[in-house]
Amino acid sequence: MVTKPLNEPRKPLEEPEGGFVSPVIEETQPSPPPPGITHERSGPAWRVLFHVTSNQPSTIGLDVWRVTVLGRTDQMSAFRPDLDFAPYGAMRFGVSRRHALVRPGDRMLYLIDQNSTNGTWVNGQRLLPGRDFPLSDGDVIELGALRMTLRIVQSPIDSA
Repeated sequence: MVTKPLNEPRKPLEEPEGGFVSPVIEETQPSPPPPGITHERSGPAWRVLFHVTSNQPSTIGLDVWRVTVLGRTDQMSAFRPDLDFAPYGAMRFGVSRRHALVRPGDRMLYLIDQNSTNGTWVNGQRLLPGRDFPLSDGDVIELGALRMTLRIVQSPIDSA
């Protein structure tokens, strides 16, 4: 069996006949955060913009002061991610309900794929599930086939 290294440039994701895989997850409440991670607000936030370029171009502003779930809501699930890409065609583009996390650090933001069905990519590099990937201003992020550019407007260091 021939496999490609994870760091090779990515080919555009083509929607398979019948749409992207969307596993059925039966759940009624969001899972608690991992040990040591709190949803309490603490310290200054990172201010970021996501310029969504798939579908209809849109800009989403977000203050990140805690671990933030990126994904989509659907009518069958009570789970709602912190940043819901459903209004931007998330299901059609293969975004999972709990697709990825954005984790703020003191000097860096990190993106963590949550074992998503259709993958998470930064600048054409596929992320390994569960591993922190450092983000920089101008990075191109793909959740499945939903593409966006990250703009870091302010870091906690800037506001100190």
